[in-house]
Amino acid sequence: MQERIYRFRCVEGWSMVVPWVGFELPQLIKYLKPLSSAKYIRFETLYDPDQFPDQKRGVLAAIEYPYVEALRMDEAMNPLSFIATGLYRHTLPPQNGAPLRLITPWKYGFKSIKSIAKITFTDTEPINTWQKIASNEYGFFANVNPNVDHPRWSQARERVLGKFFKQDTLMFNGYEKEVAHLYKGIDLKKLF
Repeated sequence: MQERIYRFRCVEGWSMVVPWVGFELPQLIKYLKPLSSAKYIRFETLYDPDQFPDQKRGVLAAIEYPYVEALRMDEAMNPLSFIATGLYRHTLPPQNGAPLRLITPWKYGFKSIKSIAKITFTDTEPINTWQKIASNEYGFFANVNPNVDHPRWSQARERVLGKFFKQDTLMFNGYEKEVAHLYKGIDLKKLF
C-alpha cells in the first residue's frame, strides 16, 4: 500500500488535491493475468438496490446501474493508474467509493469509478455509462483537455475547492509529461 497525492478534476469545472491510499492498477492487472488479446479493462460497480436506494428508482434513476467505466490496456498499465482503498490516511468510506475506486488523475473525475465489484478484460471497446447517457457530451477517453469545451461550459479554467478565483486548467490535469504519449495520433478534440 502507498499514498499518492493526485490532482482531481471534475468535468463541471472544479478541482482539488486528494491524498489517496492504495496500489498501482498495473499490479492488479499482472496478478489477474489477462489474455494477450485483451485491449480494454472494463469496471463495473456493485449493483445492490437494497444498499443503494438510487438503484431502486427504475425509470426515475439518474443513471442506469450498474455503473460502467473502462480504460485501454495501455492507459490501465500506466504507473499513475491507481486503485484507491483509502483517502486522507483512512479506509475509503462508502460515500467515496469503498471498497475499491479507480483513480486516473489525467482524466475527468467521472472516470474514477467507485465501488468496483467486477473487472472484465475484453478485446472490444466497452461503452461506459456516461457515453451511454450522453454520447454527445462524454467520450471514451475523457482526458482533461482545456482546449475542448464541454458542450455546456468551458474547460479552460477551473475553481480549486476552497479558493475564490479560477485558475487555468492544465492539459491532462498537469500529467502531460507522464501520459501524452498514450494519445499520439488521436484527435482528442473530437473524443472529449
